[in-house]
Amino acid sequence: MAVTYTPGHAAASPYPMTHARILWDKAAGSVSATSEAEGFEAGLADTVETNSWWKPEAVPASWRIEYGESRLIDAIGLAAHDLGTVGSHARIEYKSPNAHGNLLLYSQEIQLWPVLLRAELVPTLAPDGSMDARWLVEEEVDGAHLTGTDFQAVAGRMYTFSIYVKPNANGRRLRMSMEGAAYAVQAIANVGGDGAIASSNGAAATSSVAVGDTGWFRVSMSAAAQATGFANIRLLIRGPNDELAHPGTGQAVGLFGGQAEWRLGPSPYVRSASSPAASNWWAVSDDWLLPSDDSAILYLFDPVETDGIRVSVSEPARIGVVYTGKALEMPRMGYTDLGMIDLGRTAVLASYISEGGQLMGRFIQRAGLSGAFEWQNLPEDWYRQTFDPFARAARTEPFFIAARPEGYPTDCAYAWVDDPIMPARQGMRNFVSVGFTATGHADAAA
Repeated sequence: MAVTYTPGHAAASPYPMTHARILWDKAAGSVSATSEAEGFEAGLADTVETNSWWKPEAVPASWRIEYGESRLIDAIGLAAHDLGTVGSHARIEYKSPNAHGNLLLYSQEIQLWPVLLRAELVPTLAPDGSMDARWLVEEEVDGAHLTGTDFQAVAGRMYTFSIYVKPNANGRRLRMSMEGAAYAVQAIANVGGDGAIASSNGAAATSSVAVGDTGWFRVSMSAAAQATGFANIRLLIRGPNDELAHPGTGQAVGLFGGQAEWRLGPSPYVRSASSPAASNWWAVSDDWLLPSDDSAILYLFDPVETDGIRVSVSEPARIGVVYTGKALEMPRMGYTDLGMIDLGRTAVLASYISEGGQLMGRFIQRAGLSGAFEWQNLPEDWYRQTFDPFARAARTEPFFIAARPEGYPTDCAYAWVDDPIMPARQGMRNFVSVGFTATGHADAAA
C-alpha cells in the first residue's frame, strides 16, 4: 500500500507532498492489545525487528500505545505485516479526553433497521472493505422508496446524523431527513449524484467528505430537536424529477454506517450494536486503510495532540513493526535521477540443477529492497537542527521513508542504512547536500 495522506496533513505542512517524508523518531509508550494469539503478544510489534509479530486471536481487535503524556502525532508506520494477504482493513484512531458516540442501534446492520418501504437491501462492498454496506434498491412499484431508523432526542439539543453514501450513478438524489415527534418541522438534506449536498432545508449545517477513492462519501446534517421524543431518520430515493413518490425502476443508492450524536457537526464514525455506543478513541479520518499487498505502510494524517494511538484490524493479521510519531518533512525535493526503492528489488537466488544439467527449481532465499536518496541546497542551520538528529539515530534505528508521497505513493519502504549519513558542503552560501543508500524490508512477493 505504501504511503497515503489526508488533505489535512498536506494543509498543515509548510512543504508540498512531492517532498519526502521520514518517520524515524518512534514515540515510546505502554503497549497493549484487546486480543493476542499465543506467541504473538502486543509488545512484539513495538520493536524494530521484522521477525516477530503481534497477531490477535479474535477479531475485531486493536493494538494500542499510550504515551503517558500528550504528544504531537501525525504519522504511523506499519511494516512486516500481512494485512493485504489476509484481506484485513486497518483503522487508525487517537485517544481524546472527549467522548463521542452513536445513538442509533445496529449502525452497520442496516438490514435490521425497523423501516423499509418499497425497497430491498442488497449487500455490497463497504468503504471499510467488508460486505456490510447495502444498496437501497427501489422495488418496481409506485410510491416512496425508503429505509429508516430512530433515536430518542431531547428538546433544544443539536443532533447530527451522518452516513456513508455511494451516490446513484444516474444522478438520482438521496433525501436524508430528521422528522417525527422531535422534528415536527423536518430537517432535510439532498445528496446529489456527485456525492455533494445538493440542497438542504431546516438543517443548521451539512457536509460531504469523499472517502479516499472508494466512491463513497460521508454525508451529514445537523439540526436542533424541536421537542423531546423520537427522532425518525429517513433515507429516501427521490424520483427522476425529484418527486418523493414515483414508480420504482430498480435505481439504487449505497448506504453504510449510520450515526446520530448530540453535537453540531460530525465526529468520526463509531459502530453500535444492540445499544448506543460511546468511545474516547477518534478515527484520524473518515476512511480506512485497505492494503492490497503486504508492503510497508506510512500513513500521514492531520496533526493531533494525544496521549495514545491505536490500530484496529478486522481480520487476524500479523503486524511486526509499528512506529508512531511526527514525520520529518524535507524542505527540498529529492534528486530524482536515483533509483526508486520500491522497484529496487534485491534477492539471493538459489537454483537446483540436476547432474545432467536440467533445471529442477528456483527459489528466493532472501528478498529485500534497495534505493538511494539525495537532497541538495539544504540550509545548514536546518540540517543541524532538524535532519542531523535523524542521521544520528539512523546509525542504529530503521525508519519509514516515502520519497514522493504525491505522485509516486509506492516509492516508500521500512528501511535502514549500512553506513553513517554524512552531509557535504556545496561551496555556496550556507547550503549542504546529503544522500544515503538504504536497504528496505520486503517479502519474496514484493
